[in-house]
Amino acid sequence: MMSYTIVIKTLFGLEDILKSELEDLGILNIEVLNRAVQFQGSLSDVYKCNLYLRTALNVLVKIKSGKISNQNQLYEFVKKVQWWDYFDYKNSISVNSVSNSKQLNHTLFVSQKTKDGIADAFRDKFGLRPSVDTKNPDIKVQVHIIDDFCSLYLDSTGRPLYIRGFDKRIGDASINEVLAAGIIKLSDWNKKDCFYDPMCGSGTFLTEAYMYAANIPAGFFRDDFCFTNWNNYNVEIWTKLHEKAKREIIQPEAMIIGSDIDKDSIKLAKENLFKLSEKNNVKFVHKDFFDTTAPATNGILITNPIYGKRLKTENINNFYKKIGDKLKFEYTGFTAWIISSDLTAIKLIGMKPDKKLQLFNGNLDCRLHKYSIYKGSKKNKA
Repeated sequence: MMSYTIVIKTLFGLEDILKSELEDLGILNIEVLNRAVQFQGSLSDVYKCNLYLRTALNVLVKIKSGKISNQNQLYEFVKKVQWWDYFDYKNSISVNSVSNSKQLNHTLFVSQKTKDGIADAFRDKFGLRPSVDTKNPDIKVQVHIIDDFCSLYLDSTGRPLYIRGFDKRIGDASINEVLAAGIIKLSDWNKKDCFYDPMCGSGTFLTEAYMYAANIPAGFFRDDFCFTNWNNYNVEIWTKLHEKAKREIIQPEAMIIGSDIDKDSIKLAKENLFKLSEKNNVKFVHKDFFDTTAPATNGILITNPIYGKRLKTENINNFYKKIGDKLKFEYTGFTAWIISSDLTAIKLIGMKPDKKLQLFNGNLDCRLHKYSIYKGSKKNKA
């Protein structure tokens, strides 16, 4: 079976979580990179990664690497690849570039030279060339240049994997699905205890928690992976993997609950869970967090307070203080994970976090704090 160098991209801070997901799939000898991991794997592994990984963004397969030092060498380097071994000239293509090179520091230019090399290789071989489609291409090529070293990849995924494929609608300031899944993994939720998001918005934490607890793979609803357009696409392998995944889906035993002060958010979250599974058992409450009571004696509480644009600074600070008070006095037995891009306000929760992690939601620098909520002091607990 042919072996490939596979690079999987993720978000900052989730590299080790992604590695553990791969190990759960039986993949070993994984190298952790910056916002990515790398390993040697088979075509079946490429399919598994796209189907199962919750904290992955894209699954890339390396097709060539080597030294270049200028635009002409880049062009020749690309043109020498026998691209027709991978896809047909009838396929549309797009090229995305990442470059950390003094000589080739303009990514749009790098992408254009790469397109030229691919097009001219096909034209010289067949007299025809693939068309370019930047919005919905059949084939996606990625170019990574560091100093004078260039790597060419085929993106097996296409649209990023945070697009789960069940027509989910998002609200204002929604959290990225990959980030939400990563936080759930970081929380070590056992899929049995109560899971609660008291400021659920459009329900991203809830959909990710339900998929995780129900054994629904992250890519289960996707039918637009770019690897289906590759010449070596093996529909039998993919069908068997997908059918196996379908047989393993269950109804979660955990109580999964979302609440929000905004009625429209609750409605949107309900619609998203219904699209995910018409038989889902997620419960919703239209209520201000400060009017709630703990839905169980213990569990996991994960939330992303979205109040920064609505409140003035002094009100944001007071809001976070109230969150801390609510948790301390009425959520004993729970472990709370709170992520916020307001790096000042989150410090005002009023409890010492067990963990503090830096994460990014898009371009927003965030902090994820873990609070174990006990009766009395932690000293007494110990």
